[in-house]
Amino acid sequence: MFEIECPACGAAGRAPKQKIQTRLVCRKCLKVFYVTPSGKTVLGEPPATGQTATGVSPGRAQPDRTQKVDQWFDRASKRLFSPTSLILTVGLILLAVAAVYFSVWRPESLEYRVAQAARAAVQGDRRTIQELAATGSGDAVDAWYLSIRPKCDELLQRLGSNKLIVETTVTLQDPGRQWADVVARVSIEEGLERKGNVLPDASIVEIPASQPFSLPMAWKVDGMAGWRLDGGRTRELSKPAPAAP
Repeated sequence: MFEIECPACGAAGRAPKQKIQTRLVCRKCLKVFYVTPSGKTVLGEPPATGQTATGVSPGRAQPDRTQKVDQWFDRASKRLFSPTSLILTVGLILLAVAAVYFSVWRPESLEYRVAQAARAAVQGDRRTIQELAATGSGDAVDAWYLSIRPKCDELLQRLGSNKLIVETTVTLQDPGRQWADVVARVSIEEGLERKGNVLPDASIVEIPASQPFSLPMAWKVDGMAGWRLDGGRTRELSKPAPAAP
């Protein structure tokens, strides 16, 4: 018996002298090698009888780099596809999607929605009014829109190219900020005009060209849609107050 080492992975072992110049297989890396009469281990098949052995490397050959790479990929794949790794990967993906979603989608403020509805009402944008209606409130919102048309049409005729001003006042709101009653005061602001070659006096402050008229509205938070117009309560708020006796 004599000591041998696998020329691919360096695994040690013993073999009888009868195994010289015969085909051997490493039990660890499964590489084929043989032992020369001088005791050197060589990768590959042994030479046929009568041929001279041409060793790849004497004694202990350099480990097979391919084998090491294969082993590294095998360990990496086991770790990558383990249950813990998959759970962490899915969690990170969900967090990334949520971060992108909330960075793009932000609920619009109550003041923004009130101004949007008021401008749409004055400009006759019935479609936007319907889009702002709360769930199940479309018919009531449409009825409210038709009821305020005469006042809005009168303001629209005077608007021209001037700017429409909307000021929002919250008159009542619940502590949880799930609903609110507001008043939108709508008016027209005219810019300073240039007459001939005379520039307008910059010290003159622009003032509204018309007295504002009020649009009472009721809003409520409608799930992920955010603030939406509550048609039923808006119609109640828009009813004229009863005459004093």
